[in-house]
Amino acid sequence: MKKKHPEHVNLERWLVSYADFITLLFAFFVVMYAMANQDKAKVKQITDAIERTFRGPSTMLDMGSGSSVSVFSNPSTDKGQVIDTTMGRTNARPDQDPELQKIASHIEESLAYQLQTTDLKDKLRILYDDRGLIIRFSASKIFAPGQVAVNKSFWPTLDKISDILKEGKRVIRVEGHTDNTPPPAGKFDTNWELSTARAAWIVRYLKARGEIPTARLSAAGFADGHPIANNNSEDGRAMNRRVEVVVTNLVVE
Repeated sequence: MKKKHPEHVNLERWLVSYADFITLLFAFFVVMYAMANQDKAKVKQITDAIERTFRGPSTMLDMGSGSSVSVFSNPSTDKGQVIDTTMGRTNARPDQDPELQKIASHIEESLAYQLQTTDLKDKLRILYDDRGLIIRFSASKIFAPGQVAVNKSFWPTLDKISDILKEGKRVIRVEGHTDNTPPPAGKFDTNWELSTARAAWIVRYLKARGEIPTARLSAAGFADGHPIANNNSEDGRAMNRRVEVVVTNLVVE
């Protein structure tokens, strides 16, 4: 009887499973690619439809000089670029004046260490608007409730700022603001008096310590007339209680 040779093990059977896997993987990516392209086309159709709707003739605003702009554009004015501000108002962001930028840089350099601390960052902000350079102090942080004198711990910061502001000829206006709650009973009947008194105190300080000429200084109180946040919350009211030292675009000759 002829001896039967043992069968050899097929070591290449794994290739069949591997080929099936690669085929399925390829099919999966083809389907995903097709779906992605289809989604892009749909998104573009929706985007085009929205743009046609909102940029149609009804959204064009007549400027009164024979020209018109879209209400969704961001036009420019002679004072800078038109921007939206809080409480539904609009304003103009001016092109930043090199001299005001220099003043802001000097203040930031002078207060560099303090500005790195959470404490001072909660008390002071430097920003620009159409009035000029704004140095905004949180009244809740630098005044005791109902008081007009700045806390003594903040005087060194005011000294550094006044040393910088005394240089140059820019008009400086200090503006006081409150929230819409009445002042503590006693010294002031309304927020007009409180906001004005706080602004006047800082003007007197800048005059005395920084020796800034009187012709460059003025004070104004706005009470709760110019909020930058909603007065319906304590956080919003705290933001509205502020004093702003405005280095204006006006120059005293």
